[in-house]
Amino acid sequence: MAEELPFIDEHTIEVGADPETVWRALIETFGGSENRLFEAYARVIGVDPVSSAGKLDQAGSTRTGFRVREAIAPNRLHLTGSHRFSDYSLVWKISEQDSGQSELSATTRARFPGLHGRAYKAMVIDSGAHARITRRMLTGVGRRATRS
Repeated sequence: MAEELPFIDEHTIEVGADPETVWRALIETFGGSENRLFEAYARVIGVDPVSSAGKLDQAGSTRTGFRVREAIAPNRLHLTGSHRFSDYSLVWKISEQDSGQSELSATTRARFPGLHGRAYKAMVIDSGAHARITRRMLTGVGRRATRS
């Protein structure tokens, strides 16, 4: 599914930690408890998968709105999902830099079918909300990694 989806955006930050530490921070940040507000929103828009099961670093595991398609520690976490207005994928990549630091990136691909999909894209993507949320997620993972 993900290779067929149109590119939306990619955001990247430098993190002052090695890839293994950044990987643990990524898994801890998104593998933990669910956000009740997000769960309620997810149910309204009909996400698949709707519930969480398994460990985030294992293919086939789920988090509300995401299925782990691929987990290659400490370099790549590929998540996919869908809801009434979109099919999407989010790929997290961690690469070691010459400085010993890491580069953490998040690449989003998505399709927004139909009139409702285009309206949803305008609200979430074209408005800049998705980019702000993605950058906030990257920053959160980076902060957690440097505190470790």
